[in-house]
Amino acid sequence: MAPHDDTRPALEDALARAAEAGTLLVALDFDGTLAPFTDDPDDSRALPEARSALEELLTLDRTYVAVISGRPMRFLRSVVDPDGRMLLSGSHGAELLLDALGDAAADTALQLSPAQLELLAQATALVEAQVARYPGSRLELKPTGAAFHTRTMADQSLCARAEQEMVEQFEQLEGLKITPGQHVVESSVHSATKGEGITAFMQATGADVTLFAGDDVTDENAMRELGPADLGIKVGTGQSVAAHRVASPEDLAAALIRLSELRRGALP
Repeated sequence: MAPHDDTRPALEDALARAAEAGTLLVALDFDGTLAPFTDDPDDSRALPEARSALEELLTLDRTYVAVISGRPMRFLRSVVDPDGRMLLSGSHGAELLLDALGDAAADTALQLSPAQLELLAQATALVEAQVARYPGSRLELKPTGAAFHTRTMADQSLCARAEQEMVEQFEQLEGLKITPGQHVVESSVHSATKGEGITAFMQATGADVTLFAGDDVTDENAMRELGPADLGIKVGTGQSVAAHRVASPEDLAAALIRLSELRRGALP
């Protein structure tokens, strides 16, 4: 599908409609959406403006905020939501935390089988070998997979080749899920997707309207779960099924600020 050429008035109208929802779920990817990309993934933080907008939304009745990320749950709990007020989905939907819904909610414990643990060790070894071949590239080890990052490679002209080689090496491992992204090739021994994460949150909250924003290929799984009344926002370039688009995390932060203003005005 060709990228949408959205206009500000169209997005403004969509935000106004979302703000009128009886129960509103605002679900967001993290890297490249709430937070600009950084050379070291551990240094990534949500923009102050985005953080402020989310804090405002969290104070409003019948309004839930969720982060759905490829990041492991430990990062989301410690960095993204240290106060425990958001719904969290980590490791591309493999980890869920619903504590923000109250006493009846619980997190899903992630347990890998011996075969999955062995597959994870094999995938990790492949990434370690690839990092050794391409100076500046990085391994990110997650609970369900190993990711190969090229954003910090010394020779950026080799990124595409290094990523393709990584895909081909991952393909040698039967049962490994492979997801190329922006300057990253992710692998997972678990079949969960962000679509499963957002579906779980939509069901758990009983949301009348869900807004989801994301920037990468993996976010399209969540976009496809949105219904006619929901609002999808693509951040940045690239093809998307989302009906709306903003250019950058800074633009998304501005949209979230506007949503919080509209939501506060719409509630009794």
